[in-house]
Amino acid sequence: MLSTYQTDFILVRERDLPMVMHTLSSEFTLLRVVNGEAVAANSTGVTNGFVKPKLVPRPIIHPLSSPSNMFCVTSLDPDTLPSVATLLMDVMFYSGGAKEAAGQSEDSGHIRFFSFSLIEGYISLVMDEQTTRRFPNNVLFTSASGELWKMVRIGGQPLGFDECGIVAQISEPLATADIPAYYISTFKFDHALVPEENIQSVIGALRTNESTGQ
Repeated sequence: MLSTYQTDFILVRERDLPMVMHTLSSEFTLLRVVNGEAVAANSTGVTNGFVKPKLVPRPIIHPLSSPSNMFCVTSLDPDTLPSVATLLMDVMFYSGGAKEAAGQSEDSGHIRFFSFSLIEGYISLVMDEQTTRRFPNNVLFTSASGELWKMVRIGGQPLGFDECGIVAQISEPLATADIPAYYISTFKFDHALVPEENIQSVIGALRTNESTGQ
């Protein structure tokens, strides 16, 4: 799962796509682009026979943590990329690193986090609050209120591609509580950014599911 400033994406294995289309067709109107126009995409009716139980919480089986610092979800005009190219390279490749992050407490300490995506000409950025201060004024698209997000994440070791329900372990309790989330999957962690005022409710709901799984 990858949230961006413009769109949310779900990546699935190619062989699973027919089952994915069939599963989602019961909840969404699926479209495909033909000659530049969106037309209805027909479900193949392929299913793996699995019937999801209703209203059954998914236990969280991976370690759950919430860094203490704040994060910004933003974008920038692609035309400004040349003016911040050196800064972007420094942030992504040279500032801090794994050794610095490893020495900090995952439960209470700050973490360095920077996500850059360029998809069909649109740029999305997620970064810790400290990193945003390095960018020149009026470069990042931020809300007038200066909204910042808190993070919860699960993982800590490579998450298997054959494991199902990792995203749902976080997204389902939040959706039930009507709490919005910006989601980013990585090789070792899944991250959900939530509004600052909701963080305690989020941790409480996920800790309950974590206890259930033990």
